[in-house]
Amino acid sequence: MLKMLAVFLAVLTSLTVLAVDVQPSTILPSELLAQMSWFHAVCLRESGTSDDQIAQFNQPEPVEASRELQCYMHCMFRMHNVTRPDGDIDLIDVYHAIPKKFNSIALKVLFKCHKSVVASEDPCERAYAHHQCWKETEPQHYYLF
Repeated sequence: MLKMLAVFLAVLTSLTVLAVDVQPSTILPSELLAQMSWFHAVCLRESGTSDDQIAQFNQPEPVEASRELQCYMHCMFRMHNVTRPDGDIDLIDVYHAIPKKFNSIALKVLFKCHKSVVASEDPCERAYAHHQCWKETEPQHYYLF
């Protein structure tokens, strides 16, 4: 259950059901926070992005993401095992990983974003496009760890 919630938080937040002004530490189990912290640390090192860039992206205003932040987003998807070998997001895996009580939000976001995200050969750009769409579609349920 914690793994499914982590995927949802990373995917709908990216994967998340948190209001932008709510701190994850106030509503998430400590085991999940520990796992997300580990994923976060790995992806920060791998991508070269910063906590400041992530915090800026979490603000309600639109933000252009740096290449490093886009690759951080892709890394977080990979860490949650919701990507295919080509780097594309596996929508079925995402949907099945999300707890049932979030199905209506997940369906809305996954359907809209799958239809509207422009195809790119670059997995980092694709990850960013999904994040951007999810943030625009359900801003009150978006949070990038």
